[in-house]
Amino acid sequence: MQLVVFAVVLILPSFLSGESFISITQINNECEGLLLEGGHSECDKQGSEFVGFDQDTCTVKCQNGRGTMFKNGVCSSGKVDCNSEAVKQKLRKWAYNM
Repeated sequence: MQLVVFAVVLILPSFLSGESFISITQINNECEGLLLEGGHSECDKQGSEFVGFDQDTCTVKCQNGRGTMFKNGVCSSGKVDCNSEAVKQKLRKWAYNM
């Protein structure tokens, strides 16, 4: 019985904060966070799940095979330049103004 209570005490706070082992994603910079948040919103609108971001094609990928391609200078040479304040602004506008 004590073991069960101990396990609940250790695990319960993470579930109460909305975390689960499935939803934890490592974000290394602001751009990754914006792409993740905006990607989930974009795919939800399409009735699908967010799969990831393809830097080579500069496209947010959804599980239904559809996605959103950025054409306005977000990607350069197959990378998102998160050092650029202009890129961050474009991603913020996209992620928060959907």
